[in-house]
Amino acid sequence: MNFNPVSIRGFFVFFIMKDSLLFVFKILIFVPLISALIFFTFPFGYAQDYSFSPKGDSAVHNRWVDSVFKTMTEDEKIGQLFMVELSSKWTIDDNRFQAIESYINNYHIGGVIFFYGGPVRQAGLTNYLQKKSKIPLMIAQDGEWGLAMRLDSTVSFPRNLCLGAVKNNEIIYETGLEIGKICNRMGVNIDFMPCVDIYDNPLNTVIANRSFGSNIHDVAQKAYAIVLGMEENRILCTAKHFPGHGNTNVDSHEALPVISDSKEKIDSAALYPFKYLIENKIGGVMIGHLFVPAFDEGLEKTPSSISKNIINDLLINTLKFNGLVFTDALQMKGVSANYPSGELEVRAFEAGVDVFLMPSDCKKSFFAVKEAVKSGRISQSEIDKRCKKILLAKKRMGLDKFSPIKTQNLYQDLNRLETRLLVKKIYENAITLVKNDLSILPIRDFSDKKIAALSISKDGTTTEFEKHFLHYSNSVKLFSISKTASQKEFDTLYNKLESFDYVIIGLHDVNSYPKNFGLTDITVNFVDKICKRQKIVVDFFNSPLAINKFQNYKQFSSIVISYEDTPLAREISSDMIFGSLNFKGKLPLNVNNDFKEGQSITTENLKL
Repeated sequence: MNFNPVSIRGFFVFFIMKDSLLFVFKILIFVPLISALIFFTFPFGYAQDYSFSPKGDSAVHNRWVDSVFKTMTEDEKIGQLFMVELSSKWTIDDNRFQAIESYINNYHIGGVIFFYGGPVRQAGLTNYLQKKSKIPLMIAQDGEWGLAMRLDSTVSFPRNLCLGAVKNNEIIYETGLEIGKICNRMGVNIDFMPCVDIYDNPLNTVIANRSFGSNIHDVAQKAYAIVLGMEENRILCTAKHFPGHGNTNVDSHEALPVISDSKEKIDSAALYPFKYLIENKIGGVMIGHLFVPAFDEGLEKTPSSISKNIINDLLINTLKFNGLVFTDALQMKGVSANYPSGELEVRAFEAGVDVFLMPSDCKKSFFAVKEAVKSGRISQSEIDKRCKKILLAKKRMGLDKFSPIKTQNLYQDLNRLETRLLVKKIYENAITLVKNDLSILPIRDFSDKKIAALSISKDGTTTEFEKHFLHYSNSVKLFSISKTASQKEFDTLYNKLESFDYVIIGLHDVNSYPKNFGLTDITVNFVDKICKRQKIVVDFFNSPLAINKFQNYKQFSSIVISYEDTPLAREISSDMIFGSLNFKGKLPLNVNNDFKEGQSITTENLKL
């Protein structure tokens, strides 16, 4: 076969031209296609859905918000401002529940907050109410230590003061993540937490173990860690109680507390965690019922929850907060004692509030706001702004795509092994050794030492704390006494314990309230007396501030703070005393001159 060189050259020219044309064709087709894909999948929607614009005016046009808003009547816009309470203990036939239905049908409320009840019942009522409501409802719960604060059959997480003792904030983030998963499973969109009040007044009766502690930086960082975990599950959190409920000994549930600190002190201390969270874009802030003369000088005991100076000027304009502003419960006497329903809500709105939480009379308050709009006291444009702000938050929570809560496997999902292991991990990192003379802990040698374990409790029985000691040595002798026992019974016990080298005392069934922390005078005197005679280890299953009840605490050989009196905390504390776990926690607050915030004694595990 003969080959013509010209023909061969022409063939290659054609082949190259063919490939070039194909290449150009591919560019013409695929470049626009790829550009379109990039354009339409770029997360503009994310930026729209997850950003609050200044002063709550939705400058960013969210399609869902706009589409819903266009269908709303003026009454429906006003109704979005209201959040009322209910309990899953109520049935559909209950008059109180039927009142909730009427609030949805007639006053178009924006949300509900569930109080005590059970998971399956709450899920059922949530599904029922969401189906009834034209606009998806915000479902809230006050779950500062998880939904177990209000809901049975769920895992209880440690209180904030215990979390404040944890050095590793990654664990706090894991806690927020887990609580967020549980809220999500229950159809809860808002958790009224974290409490970021600074524990700087040891006489505080309402904050106490709800605070992370007295270090403003640690409080802020722990609050942010837990919020970060919650928000990954699209749960809206609210920093509370603005502008800070820590430095008072009055309970706002009962009366109006006065915060007498200077503006400078409030700005540098109480406001610090709020500023930190606002800078990190927290979605909600709850206003406390407090009178703060530094910001409301000349105004006769104006509660901060209706104060323009505190909400509009300080929170919104100065601190640049543009998330949802909630009142604390409007039924609380700190605000309801002096302001009637209706007028109270109108004043709160004028001050800058977006959501009225638990009004005493929803119907009366609704019509009061409506009348204020009609008279011109409140502008319709401002109602529109707040309404859009709430709708945008609902979009952020995923309520634009609500699906009914599935009750199958609900209990199992709320009580996963992973959740319980996390609670165990928290206690293992929180329980704190604050005094350890002669390094007697962990107890190493049982051979020549007589050890007594004493439970002082409400019912006078031994707990998991004392019983767990028997895992380490059968020679440990267990004793128990009721904290309400007579002086004669304590004297008899004192004599029985005389021959022991160590007495390990567990103080159980106590509380976080500073009046006496649940300790009786006879109990205190007994412990003060026995420490003069022999070596004692005292384990406080409550607030570390309870140390101050004892005159002779300096003579205690060791002091352990376990923070909470749960079966798991008891067992873990026992393991630490005998060395199978090491102490890691730190004091989250100042106790006295001997025990300062941040103080920590760590130990090494013993090889068993």
